[in-house]
Amino acid sequence: MKRPNVVLLISHDTGRFYEPYGIGTVSQPNFMRLAGMAVTFDGAYCVTPLCSPARSSIVTGRYPHQNGVNGLPGDTLGRWEMVERDRHLASVLGKAGYRTVLCGGYAHELSRPLESGFDFQINDFSVNKTDTVKDAGPAIGAWLDANPKAGSEEPLYMQVVCAETHRDWDRLTDAYDAKGVWKAPYLIDDPEVDRDMAYMQGSANDLDAGLGGVIGAFEARGLAHGTIFAVTTDHGLDFPRAKGTLFDPGVEVGLFMRYDAGGWAAGGRCGSLVSHLDVYPTLLEACGVPVPEGTEGISLLGHLKDPKGAAPIRDAVFLEKTYHDNYDPMRGIRTGSHKYVLNFDAQTLYDVRVATAPKYGWFRFPFIKSEREELYDLARDPDEAHNLAKDPGYAEMRDGLRLRLARWMRETGDPLLFGPMPSPYHLRVCGEMRALAGSEE
Repeated sequence: MKRPNVVLLISHDTGRFYEPYGIGTVSQPNFMRLAGMAVTFDGAYCVTPLCSPARSSIVTGRYPHQNGVNGLPGDTLGRWEMVERDRHLASVLGKAGYRTVLCGGYAHELSRPLESGFDFQINDFSVNKTDTVKDAGPAIGAWLDANPKAGSEEPLYMQVVCAETHRDWDRLTDAYDAKGVWKAPYLIDDPEVDRDMAYMQGSANDLDAGLGGVIGAFEARGLAHGTIFAVTTDHGLDFPRAKGTLFDPGVEVGLFMRYDAGGWAAGGRCGSLVSHLDVYPTLLEACGVPVPEGTEGISLLGHLKDPKGAAPIRDAVFLEKTYHDNYDPMRGIRTGSHKYVLNFDAQTLYDVRVATAPKYGWFRFPFIKSEREELYDLARDPDEAHNLAKDPGYAEMRDGLRLRLARWMRETGDPLLFGPMPSPYHLRVCGEMRALAGSEE
């Protein structure tokens, strides 16, 4: 049997802000069409609400504290790098005979993405100066025409990265409010919030147009039937109380998976609890490629064949955060009904992006961490506004989730169990200063 092609599209900061997830204030005909041909996962979560660490988990099937990407790459952002690059999906599939292509300039899980196993790069940011997906379709089509064996005689892995729906909305897109603006339950009612959301919606529409171009390039060349399209985002929306936090708006993600030739349930909806980690073994298993030992993800193939009838693979997902703009170590566990979060350091406010911090005033609930431990009853309190960690009536639930979290940290080798986690940048600067101090003796 011919091995499938794989197209993995990861957007920025989209959460579940898609029309197929009930957002009625955007215009996304391509996502609606995709949902009609794919399995849509209603209970998908990232492992961390931060760009590089989240993406690293998708493409390695390992938690950030295992793959080394505990924060962002770059000198001023910690200089975190993937320690096991041969686990990257591009590397594993490349060694199995796949042509591997990066579409877009910045895969974000690595500072030098071509070192992770990609053979080619198209739609390069250094050439286009804007890492958007709007023009990706023509670029992909031109590359496929120039490489006619790719995708037909030779299996192809293509990872598509883009700026949509990352903040900078008013610079990269036009506002869209023809159908009104979505009102996040955790944000205040304010004209400035509505204006910001209108630009976010314009970016979401741009993402839809880009998706149509990407899939259309494969369809126009007769390749779509034998191609897996896995479409997701890294984490939640870039608003206070979402990105950068372990609240649901920070960690909930959309996930669509389509494979016509594989018999995956077109138009299916799966409500099971799944993790971004599960995308990795699913794609490898579907391609007939052995899954590397130590992979934390669990294959979703059963759910893709029978979204409603397949037995759940998880009763909980584990969440983590270490660095973003600052050191803000947190670990958490989310079940279908409760969430427990443990804060490991004395950070008073939830650390979010610098660009988002001035918008703290938009937050409907207090933004100060009230306690070291957080426990939420998601059925009774879906907005996670009431911390029950000290409520005697929830002591058994709290203690049980805390124990599960501790065991997960031990089983996955989380270094946070043994003390603070200094960034590579911090260690480098300290080493330079020690060398300088020693030279003066």
